[in-house]
Amino acid sequence: MTPALATGILITSLVLAGWALVAALRERWLNRGHLALAAVIEVAVLAQVVIALVRMAGGEKAAEPATFIGYLLTVALLLPAATVLAYMEQTRWGSVIMAVAGAVVAVLMLRLQQVW
Repeated sequence: MTPALATGILITSLVLAGWALVAALRERWLNRGHLALAAVIEVAVLAQVVIALVRMAGGEKAAEPATFIGYLLTVALLLPAATVLAYMEQTRWGSVIMAVAGAVVAVLMLRLQQVW
């Protein structure tokens, strides 16, 4: 795990969550900016996952390896799944889905740092 990258992901995903929540409160669906930010976060998440797996293969160990791997898989798959669900629900509820996903990614990154 790279702490600076994890912190960047955490902050950016909270920005996405807040921005999507504003869209939901305005009864709007996501715009391209939301989706672009989600894509940027996903690229950063995938980079973090690769870094963590390489370090684990190199001999570093997480405090709880099974939990750590579970969190890694969840954080890697969450934003793409939320984007698909939000795209299927092109109402304010799609924005709510993305807001919740952004908040969950932030929590998962925090937990990944703690378990590492």
